[in-house]
Amino acid sequence: MFWTCLFGTIYFCQCPPLIKILATSLEGINNLLLGIMEGYSGSAIPPLSIFSPCSKNHNHFEGFNLKKRSRPRNGEREEEEEEDFVTQSRKKERENREKMKKSYDVLQSMVPNLFPKSTNEQIVTKTIEHIRNLKKEIRILELLKLSSNSVAAEDKMSTTQNSSSIEVAVSGNVTFFGIRSEVRQSLVPKIFMVFHEYGAEVLAANIAVNHGQLTLSVTAIVAGNYIIENIRRDILVL
Repeated sequence: MFWTCLFGTIYFCQCPPLIKILATSLEGINNLLLGIMEGYSGSAIPPLSIFSPCSKNHNHFEGFNLKKRSRPRNGEREEEEEEDFVTQSRKKERENREKMKKSYDVLQSMVPNLFPKSTNEQIVTKTIEHIRNLKKEIRILELLKLSSNSVAAEDKMSTTQNSSSIEVAVSGNVTFFGIRSEVRQSLVPKIFMVFHEYGAEVLAANIAVNHGQLTLSVTAIVAGNYIIENIRRDILVL
């Protein structure tokens, strides 16, 4: 048995390793993005208090480039400390920029649909979008794994040939419907019409027929338990 969903055909036996792969990818991308965000707040900017008040022959500095000014001998140590602080600040800032550039490069290689010359803002925006999609795919895979166990357990139980049954599993706003019924004309279109009438977004579906018995598995986004129960009730009376 297999499912056809947003990310192609996924066999049930592949769900656990695929969940692990997606979770690992999600963690790596999320850590890189957090590192970039922290880099913006961790820039090395020296406090104004480190600089002593300027004399009439004041010192002009821009971008931490200081010009030496004449000082009495006992002020040489203070001047050296200021210059050392600025040097260390510039070094830290340069290292921080290099680290962030590498993070952007790695993100660009991991996140799909990014052009080679994408701006940093575009990279961050696409990364956030990709993280959301990964979380959605993981949630659906976990639901598929749960539903596969439910269907496997149900196959071991004896069923009445003419009876209909529906198994429901819910994860967030994503719901799995395991529908079993005898084969009847136009039954499947009627079932999907029920989902349509209640505004449910079908993410995946699989149909199997065995000895006159229909098994229909549907994964859908449904707005609330009340709608889920209405869908279940309407399908049972078809």
